[in-house]
Order: sequence, then C-alpha cells, then structure tokens
Amino acid sequence: MEQGPIALLRDGDALKLKPEARQYLAQGPDLHELGAYALEAALRCGARVVLLGDEGYPERLCSIPNPPRLLYVRGGIAAEARRVAVVGSRDADESALDLAHRFGDAFARAGVEVVSGGARGIDTAAHEGALWGEGRSVAVLGSGIDVDYPPENRTLFERLATGGGAVVSEIAPGTEPAARNFPRRNRIVAGLSDAVVVVRAALRSGALITAAQAGARGTKVYAVPGEPSNWRAEGSNALLRDGQALVATGPIDVLTDLGWPIPEILVSAAATRTGVPASYPSEPIQPDRTVVDAAGVKLWQLLDGRTPAHVDDLALRAQIPAREALGKLAELELKGMVVQRPGKYFLRR
Repeated sequence: MEQGPIALLRDGDALKLKPEARQYLAQGPDLHELGAYALEAALRCGARVVLLGDEGYPERLCSIPNPPRLLYVRGGIAAEARRVAVVGSRDADESALDLAHRFGDAFARAGVEVVSGGARGIDTAAHEGALWGEGRSVAVLGSGIDVDYPPENRTLFERLATGGGAVVSEIAPGTEPAARNFPRRNRIVAGLSDAVVVVRAALRSGALITAAQAGARGTKVYAVPGEPSNWRAEGSNALLRDGQALVATGPIDVLTDLGWPIPEILVSAAATRTGVPASYPSEPIQPDRTVVDAAGVKLWQLLDGRTPAHVDDLALRAQIPAREALGKLAELELKGMVVQRPGKYFLRR
C-alpha cells in the first residue's frame, strides 16, 4: 500500500520501507533505526510520513538550516498558506492566555494559519483561539507523534488532526518529551511561519529560542509589551528593548505591518474596545438552551472569564455531583464555551 511519500509494502503482518527510502533515511542522525516499528506506530495514530524533497513537504522548511529529513504528520499542512507562530511561556497568567487566544482567533478569521508548539500556556491558548475562529492551526510537538504531551491536550490534538489543521513531529514515534527536543521543535515552528508573535515570555522561555531562530532568517518577530514588574514578561520586553522585535499591541498591528487583508469583523471588534456602540448588550450573553441543558447553563453562569474555579467548588455551588459537573464542563469545553486549566480548574470563554 502507499502511505504518503514513503511507499510501504505489506509483507505478511510487517510493514517495510522500500530499500531506496531506507537508504535515504539512514543518512540522517537518529534515523537509521526507523523501520517497521516506527512506521506501524505512526500509522496506528493516523500519521503519515513526509520526506524532505517530496511535494507534500512544507516548502518553507526547505530553506532553514538543517531541515528535518522527514516529518510525521497527522492532519494536513496546506501547500500555500499564510502562517504566523504565536508563542510564549507555559507558565502564563490569565491576561496573557486571553491575549494568545485573541491573537489565534483573529488570525484564523483573517485566513492565517496559527503555528505553535502544542505546550501548556500560551501555545494551547493560541491553538484554541484559532479553532474558536474557525480557522486552522499547526501544533509542532517536542515528542513522538503518538505521544500526547501535555496529556491534557489530547482532545486538542485530535481536533487539529481531524479537520482543524495538523499535528507534526520529526521525532520518532514513542519518544517521550525531553529538554533536548524542544529547540529542534522550535526551529520547525519558526521555519513554518511568515512571522512570529511572542505574547508573553520569561527570560528563560523557549519562545525566545523560536524568536531568535526566526530573526536569524530574516523572519519578522513581534512581541506584546508587558508590565515591567511582571517577571513573566521580562523576555518579551527584552526583545522589544534590544530591537529584536516589533511592538504588537494586537493582531491588527501584525496584519497591517505584513500587508495582509484585515477582515471587517476585526475592525469592528477593535472599534468596540475603544468605544461601546449603542447596540452593545447590557446583559451578559446566555448560552443557547437548545444545546446546553439546565445543569450546563447553571455551571456556565457560575464561571467568569478571569478567575479559574475548581470543579468541586462548582459542583457544590450548583448542587450537583462532582462527576456530573465534570462531564457537563467537558461538554461546554467541546462547545467552546469554557476553558479548562490544569488541575480541573475552569474559566468561562
């Protein structure tokens, strides 16, 4: 059978590479052990293998130093697409997560794919924002394509792989995340993108590696200014201070500077933030009761968009069992109405 650019032959129960493909892959570091096990693992999780030089290989990656010789891909990477990487710290505060979500949402509505590293914090918020904006997003993993890391992002990765974009890794299936893998991951994030936006980054954040790799190739780097007293913003502020990034106070700044079209919905949203229109609703928007039952509505009403609430506290206040509350909150999350944070804490979207 054929699977992507590497031809796979079924010999009994074994999957084999064609000899020329095996010889080609053996030329690269850590690729000589690629064989039936890796291929079967990739296929089991719905991935295909894309070789450097194949027509399905992302063209932008061909020009970076040491491009990956192969990629494991779940989902689809568009041959021609505008892409922006939205990156930042795993340990981000709620305002930064909200910003990352807004950047992802806005870029998606502008027809721009959002690239990030699939990690906790800013990466996750950016991917979720792109899906919320009914766009596409690419998550580049620092683990094997069949290793969901962080594990709480399993549902997110599934959504990306089944219509919302793609999940990508150059690392052999079965490989657990390790510190040495993340700089490799970051070069792919930067290499896939027309620009990089650093939303919030501490001084030792891996997002700064992505920014440096992008800047070295002449790719535009933007950073969102943070409070000088906020240690989580020291890295992104340093990029601005040292002239290594342009200021981005919002998605429109980036789209304007790149000369890309700005949809009317983003212009209207920006106008709303600077002056409340007369038609602005005076009461909070309520969830659609045709798709959310009474328990779901009650839980949603107990949430706010700034302070996470634990499922046990929500269950107590809603007077329903904790197991039922968790199930209802999971349904609301799938509908894009709430956001889950580590430790079973929830926020209203």
